[in-house]
This record gives sequence, structure tokens and C-alpha cells, in this order.
Amino acid sequence: MAQFVLGNQQLANNRREAAEQHFRRALVLNPEFAEAYANLGSLLKDRGEIAEAERLLALALRLKPDLGPACFTLAMLCLDQSRWGEAVDLFRRSLASDPAQADAQYWLGNALMGQGDAASARAAYLAAVRLHPNYVQARWGYAMAQLPAVPQDESEQACAPAAFSDELQQLRDWFRAHRSAKGYLAVGAQKPFYLAYIAQNHREALSSYGALSAELMAAWAKQARIPAPVGSGEAKCRVGIVSAHIQGHSVWHALLRGWVEHLDRDRFELQLFHTGSRRDAETEWAARHVAQLHSGAAEWSDWAKVVSDSRLDVLIYPEIGMHPTSTRLSALRLAPVQLVSWGHPITSGLPTIDGYISAQAFEPPEAEAHYSEKLLTLPRLGCCYQPFETRPNRLDPSVWGIRPSHRLLLCAGTAYKYAPQHDAVLAEIARRCQPCKLVFFQGTEVGLAALLEQRLRASFAAAGVSFDDCVRFIPWQSQPAFFALLDRADVYLDTIGFSGFNTTMQAIERGTPVVAFEGEFMRGRFASAILRQMGLDEWVATSTEQYVQLVERIVLDKSLRRSVHKQIIDRRRPLFDDRQTVAALGDLLLRLRH
Repeated sequence: MAQFVLGNQQLANNRREAAEQHFRRALVLNPEFAEAYANLGSLLKDRGEIAEAERLLALALRLKPDLGPACFTLAMLCLDQSRWGEAVDLFRRSLASDPAQADAQYWLGNALMGQGDAASARAAYLAAVRLHPNYVQARWGYAMAQLPAVPQDESEQACAPAAFSDELQQLRDWFRAHRSAKGYLAVGAQKPFYLAYIAQNHREALSSYGALSAELMAAWAKQARIPAPVGSGEAKCRVGIVSAHIQGHSVWHALLRGWVEHLDRDRFELQLFHTGSRRDAETEWAARHVAQLHSGAAEWSDWAKVVSDSRLDVLIYPEIGMHPTSTRLSALRLAPVQLVSWGHPITSGLPTIDGYISAQAFEPPEAEAHYSEKLLTLPRLGCCYQPFETRPNRLDPSVWGIRPSHRLLLCAGTAYKYAPQHDAVLAEIARRCQPCKLVFFQGTEVGLAALLEQRLRASFAAAGVSFDDCVRFIPWQSQPAFFALLDRADVYLDTIGFSGFNTTMQAIERGTPVVAFEGEFMRGRFASAILRQMGLDEWVATSTEQYVQLVERIVLDKSLRRSVHKQIIDRRRPLFDDRQTVAALGDLLLRLRH
């Protein structure tokens, strides 16, 4: 016990190595000292030794199953790894040992959101606020939790935008009444990510959200003495790109790699700010192709100073709304010109963002009304996309119950891309295309896929179509395995309302026939834009009935599929390696600089 107490004292004084030694001595003296295992595990977790930390925390809980601090720390470890179900169970065990933990309620809410249970998450956030009325992150989380990841019916989705707007207004009123000095902590803690998956114009709601975010972050910037941006003053235009996805990721492949490779080095000095924790071969490639790649800053506040000190002329966020650090930084004014692009394809709503880089092929008429930023469109698809050129694996679909006689319809969207009002469309496609298998992917967030499967089962049952005969949910596949599935597929089905860019481009690379649905907003027009660029307009639907008819037509006609496959192979070349779009981006950046 003396060694344990000394360890805690050293930890309180931030002498972590000395604390570790005392905890280890305590465990030598008493190998069944659960609290010492818990504290040592917590220390190692903070140091990044995740596997050993998890082992020690699990051992603490085997010795003392109701040890609240061990439950909480292990839950946080699971949360960091998106192991939502385990995190939920552990937070609840921690709360059972001590119900007065506002932090445990707050993080439970985050875990429940990851699991797709928005209603329970709202209850957890409210519980945190009752315990700690000034808990700004929990108040913020409650507003964001009005938006479910995978709504279980049309009514739940239809009500969500209005509920979000109402709670956002209450949040604004609360911040103005209380003038919390820590209000900036809420920004980016949770994001209105799922609003984009509801096919409506959300400019007004996101502008309100963006104004509040910028107001709170401006208060922090004043406290932190972040100077007003002045630019580099150099002949070359100094361009910074902030992203957590400077690695093998859809944002990197769609947008960033082409920019990094082909922006003119005689006119631009390019600096990358890699705010993510993962590095891979793409990260190392990027580091060799830019003036500087910044990485390793511990906190978003450190990143703000790194970006500010770089004296950029133009700062670009390829996406806003997918990562907390970019969300926070984008609400600050860190460069004279600040832009966002379509890595997350919806307006940021931020008054700190001057322009939205999109593409002419994506945008419908009157598209300016969808953005709080000035809409800036590059030619054609607006990006310099490279094919993967991956060799497909050998595929054995029989492991998923897919026989050679089955028509395979590939549905590659993540679970939250499928809106409940279109479930009946999928059931009707299955009815008309039997014997068939509509193949969905579980992704890394298996719980969300389970919610989609549950909802689809009900819709298929209502339509009198056997779900088990017609649908498969399979694990996320490697690139070679996905290409093999594309080769086996009779058709790739575009997701209605929120299209897929990278997956459609991969289907085109393999020559897989695509049926697209052209939505009202840019985020619903990726696949249709790709097909129209190839002159394959006949495979673009503008109504759900036309969509079903096109799918039925191509699935039932083998010779037609061969013809479309050949047309794609013959016409796809201009979609790839379009360096003129990067040159157009360069011209745009120079105009904006002046």
C-alpha cells in the first residue's frame, strides 16, 4: 500500500517514470492488487503502450469486476479503437460503481453514438449535464445527437434536421447567457456529420452551427494570442493543406494526391499538416513531394500555432467535419484565404471559410444557394485521380452463399448512406432481378451495418421479398478482393441521395456497369457526373422508378452488360490523371491570393 500511495503521489506531480516503478513494486509485493494494475494500466495507456495497458486493465477487472476506475480507463481505450459495444458496457459498469460521474455519462454518450443509438446517447448527455450543468461538451453532444446515423424509419430521419436546428438555437442561447470561458472545448467534440446524409439544403442550419463554432473559437484565439494572418510576403504562393487523411484514404485518393503531385513548384510552396495519427507509404511519399510535412503535434491547440506560424497565403481543408482537429482549426482564421473542398461534400457553414472548391460536373444549376462559401468550380471532375491498378484476388463468393447462377448487385455504400425512404426501391430491385444477391459491406462500424440490415429486413418483409434469399452483408474487403467483386458483379448500384465517388471510380477502373441516381445536391451526383463525362447518360436515373428499370434492364441482359463494359473501357481514360484540373486549381489560388 505504501508503494501504491507513493506511485499516486508521483503521478500527481507528473513524475510518470517514478510512479510506474512504485506501481510495479506494489505488484511484486502483492500480485493481486487490482488498483495497482488499474493505475499502471492507465499510465501505460497515456504513454501509448495500448496492448500492455489493456492486459493490465483486464487483469484488474478480473480481480475486482466492480473497480470503477479500471472500467472507465478500459472503456476509453475501447472508444479510441471504435470498439463501441465494449466501451458502452464498460462505461455502464463504471457508472454502476459510482453514478455521479459526469465524464462517464458524457463518454458513454459518445460510445452510444458510435454504436448508432442516438436516443440513448441523448439520455447520457443529459445525465452528464444534470451532474455538471457547465459541461459544454455534453450540451454540444446533445444537439449533435439529434442526428441519427442509421434512422430506423422515415419519420425519424424527417424529424432530425428540425430537431437539430431547435437544439442548436437553444445551445446558442445558453452560451450567450453563460459566456463560458471554456466554450471552445465543445467545438469539434462532436460534429453534425450525419446531416449531410439527409438530402435537403442544410445551408441555414450549418451556417448557424458554423457561426457559433467560429464565435467560440475566436474567444480561445484571443486568449491564446493567435495573431491575425498576414501571409508569407514571398514571391511563391505558400499553400497549406490541413488533413488527418494524408495516408491511404478516400480523401487522399480523390483529392490530395493529385494536388500534391502536380501543383507547380515554380509558383507554389506546399506545406502539409498531417493531423492524423496514422502514417503509411502514402504519407512518406507526400513528405518527399512537398516543402514540408508537419506532423506529431499533440493537441489541436498546438496545431493552431504551427499553422499560424507557417505564415500561409492560402489554407485548404480538403474536408471539414470528418476529424475533430480540422473541425476546430477551420473555425479559426489562420490564413488570409481559407478554402474547403468536397472530402465531406456539404457546406461547412463557417464564416472563416472563404470558398468551396467543387467541380463543374458535380454541381446542379443554382448550386450557389447550397453554400455559405463562394462556390469555386474546377473543370470536369475537378480532380487528378489515379487508378489503383491493383490485381484482383481470386474470389470464392460461395463462402457468402453466392452461387454462380446468382446475379450480383454490388451495394458498396457505408450504412449511413442508405436512407430509409429508399429501402423499398432496393426490395423492388431484388424482386425483379431474382435469382440475385444484393451485396452490402459491414465496414469497420459493424453496429451501424446491423442497424441497416434490421431496417432492410423489415422493408423486404413488407414487400413480400425474401431478404435471406436476396441480400448478403459481408465483411469489409481488401482492395484486391473488392476488385474481384467488381469483376464478378453484374452491376454497381449508386447510393441514392449520397453518391460514392471513390467506389464509382473503382467500378469504372474495372469496367463494371454502373447505374447512377442524379440527386439534387452535389453529394448525390458523383456517379452521375462520372457517367455523363463518358457520354453514358442513359445509365443516369432521375427518378426511383427509372432507377429500378435501369437496374433491371442491365442485370437481365448479358449482352447489354458486355456492351456497357466495353463502352466504359473505351471511354474512361479522360477521367484519370486529369492534370489540367490541378493547373486550374493553381490559377484559382493565385487569383484568390491577390
